[in-house]
Amino acid sequence: MKPYSLTLLTLATAGGFALAALAQKSIPLNKLPFSPSRKAGSTLYVSGQVPRTADGTDVRASVEAETRQVMDNIGRILKEQGYTFDDVVNATVYLKDIQNYPEMNAVYASYFKNAFPARATVGGVDIIFGFKVEISCVASKEGK
Repeated sequence: MKPYSLTLLTLATAGGFALAALAQKSIPLNKLPFSPSRKAGSTLYVSGQVPRTADGTDVRASVEAETRQVMDNIGRILKEQGYTFDDVVNATVYLKDIQNYPEMNAVYASYFKNAFPARATVGGVDIIFGFKVEISCVASKEGK
């Protein structure tokens, strides 16, 4: 069987249907110049930005909350596509402030039960909509 891969890119996405702008005015994703997900062959690209969870919690309140939301979103997308965190082979983490590495890393690590993927972490980047954390990853599974 030929190995295929699933590529995910996500920010703090709660519902994936609307973007809550800083002024709290909701903007439908179909009005923005990107798609929340796009499949190309066997690869799935997913992205989106919503700074609040479904219950209205502002995930920008802490690096831990933001990282948890990003990882939950990745987990949801993986599950929808038949993958798990065990299938993640590579990740890139972007942090607004590299000083937040320990907080992000503690949450991130808790999502992997077996092997950790290869990972790069980049600090000192401006992330859209005032987020502190952005994570992209690639998942791969034989025969998928």
